[in-house]
Amino acid sequence: MKQFFSIVKLFFKIKLIFKEPKNYKLIIFDEESIIDFKNVIKSKDYFVVKDRIAGINAMTSKGFNELYISLRLIKFFIKNYRGNLMTAYLASLLEIIKPRAVVTFIDNSEKFSDLAKVLNKKMQFIAIQNAYRLDILENHYLFKKKLKKTNPNKYLFIPNLLCLGQHNVEFYKKLKIKTKNIKKVGSLRLANALEYFKKKKITFKNYKYDICVISDTTQQAHFKGLKRDEAKTAKYLDYGIANTVKYAIKFCIKYNKKFIFVSKNKKKNNINHKNELNFYKKYLTKKEFSFLISNTTNPKASFFNSYFTMFQSKVTTSTISTMLGENLALGNKILACNLTKISILDFPIKGICSVKNCHYNEYEKKLLNILSITNKKYFSKLTRKKDYLISYDKKKSTIEIIKKNLEELIR
Repeated sequence: MKQFFSIVKLFFKIKLIFKEPKNYKLIIFDEESIIDFKNVIKSKDYFVVKDRIAGINAMTSKGFNELYISLRLIKFFIKNYRGNLMTAYLASLLEIIKPRAVVTFIDNSEKFSDLAKVLNKKMQFIAIQNAYRLDILENHYLFKKKLKKTNPNKYLFIPNLLCLGQHNVEFYKKLKIKTKNIKKVGSLRLANALEYFKKKKITFKNYKYDICVISDTTQQAHFKGLKRDEAKTAKYLDYGIANTVKYAIKFCIKYNKKFIFVSKNKKKNNINHKNELNFYKKYLTKKEFSFLISNTTNPKASFFNSYFTMFQSKVTTSTISTMLGENLALGNKILACNLTKISILDFPIKGICSVKNCHYNEYEKKLLNILSITNKKYFSKLTRKKDYLISYDKKKSTIEIIKKNLEELIR
């Protein structure tokens, strides 16, 4: 009912187009995919389908803020309606446009899966994985622990999945996520960053920082329904994530190491940025928090500021950020710290690159060891290959690999 009223409100805000959109060879599903696809899809012959209620009013370079209406579209809508207005409308719109493929960078979108179930025999549906899929692991974990009545993973259907690496190939099969075709292609975001630095002739020959901490906002996006005082659920989640930052600050102050904190939020001083810092403030001393504020990246620096900072650092640390796997794949040192006592936040590669549920002294000892040894010795102490999480080929960019896969599927 809430969704119905939200859609009704849109009729007073959007432009009604009493005709059908023209045919396009390619559909980009979800407007937020555009910025990541700019190096992959050079042709302008594509149409953007917006599926976010909040985003339908905003124009993008190739998006729309119109609602199409025609007799044929209404007929398709009636045929496709199965209780969800948005799914029926989008499915009908796709049938009118008749694309060869629908591509998205939002690989965990339930709406994308809904449309694929309806139309996968008529067009190709291709999802490019954009991040470590903690939500899928979380769904399985909570259902297994009987903290959720149903497992949302059973609703996912991704006909063609271009994933980050071998780890995802294995866990998608293990968790029985419905896919017809899955290939490891690497990280598109990482490839876009590397392409940007190449064009700008930016090199990373010298280190500016000793320790780079990637902010982890897992506690905001995940485990929302769990009480923080429940044993074996989220009791130590906030405390553990904050301690990853606290330990790094304590280490850098003690050993006079150069520290940098990478915020998740791109806009400085906005409400999300303030909330992010206030979360850590609860667990840090005044001295530690002042140190954090004084050594935080400027969110306005550039779109690839997080990568730029990480590549300038000797060791990057976080709880479960996708960037840890990306950095490792490039041959750089990391330390994944899971201090939350939640097993699904364990880094998939064990050995020198990860630590879990430890006291500060153990953390300090491990980090001192990482800093003291060569990269060659460091990588010899991993339990898996460095590109197990994120596939990476120095000779062939993920951008080119994805282009080739799209051409083969759209052909």
